Amino acid sequence: MSKLKELVKSPHIHIALVTGCCIIILAYVSKRILPEPMSSIALAIPPFFLVLYEALIGKYNKSRICTTWYWILAIFLSTAIIIAIHLI
Repeated sequence: MSKLKELVKSPHIHIALVTGCCIIILAYVSKRILPEPMSSIALAIPPFFLVLYEALIGKYNKSRICTTWYWILAIFLSTAIIIAIHLI
């Protein structure tokens, strides 16, 4: 049970869950709300932030840039911006 608690507290899990949630939101909006589906490039922006986070956490582990909530906020904001751009 302690390993499960340790996994849930991991920043990698938090970032992955947020990214997965944003991908599902973008897919739903692209399929159901927009008149035309989004391009693959637009759908790949939140996972790109995940890859950037994983690359930076490996190199700068204790740096301020690797704060988890910064990256969670960046992923949510990129999702909102992508949806807003495609709705206009």
